[in-house]
Amino acid sequence: MLKTLSLVSLLFICTKAFGQNVKNIGSMYSMGKENFAPHIKLDTISNKKHLFGMGPYGKMQGEISVFDGKPFFSSVDEKGRGIVSANWAIESPFFVYANVTKWQKYKLNLSFQNLDELQKAIENLAKEKGHVTENPFVIKIKGNFDQLTTHIVMPRSTEIPGYQANKKQADYNFEQIEGEILVFYSQKHQGVYTHKDSFIHAHFLSKDKKTMGHIDKIKSNGKVEMSFSIE
Repeated sequence: MLKTLSLVSLLFICTKAFGQNVKNIGSMYSMGKENFAPHIKLDTISNKKHLFGMGPYGKMQGEISVFDGKPFFSSVDEKGRGIVSANWAIESPFFVYANVTKWQKYKLNLSFQNLDELQKAIENLAKEKGHVTENPFVIKIKGNFDQLTTHIVMPRSTEIPGYQANKKQADYNFEQIEGEILVFYSQKHQGVYTHKDSFIHAHFLSKDKKTMGHIDKIKSNGKVEMSFSIE
């Protein structure tokens, strides 16, 4: 009996739980039915310290990414350029967020050719390091990325500022771009804050803070720093 208890205790100590404080409001699948009505004003979030989050901006007027308590939102100007601003006075039809103060960092050579391979790399590393992934958690990935395609969503209705006819998003392609990827991982929220065929939702912020958007395609083969939230 003593040996059994010792083994259970050892297994408990060796596993690391993720993401106990990941929260979400609104959802991907319902926002269209609700005419993309905002469900949260970011300046009403009481605890902004070490806040990380993402979602659409306004009524599909752009993208929101919050990195360590700093809010960034991107929108598309009349020339099709992505413009990045920083302000808490913004709102979103769905938003996922977490306050993270403790991270487990890993420096590694990582090769992936698309988002599916990135998801698999996250899961493989988590398994290798003894992390438990049943709960939602947050990942940061810093590095120089070989190829990257991002998008910024655009308004669907003529009455919304920024509307452009027959255009629901603007796509941007980059090569050898340095920055940080923010990822929310969950096996339980497909269609809520990850797409129905994925466990991850990923945004990119360039090192110079001039580019930010939702990641559609990615290729990388090099050194990165991957960090897992461990709260």
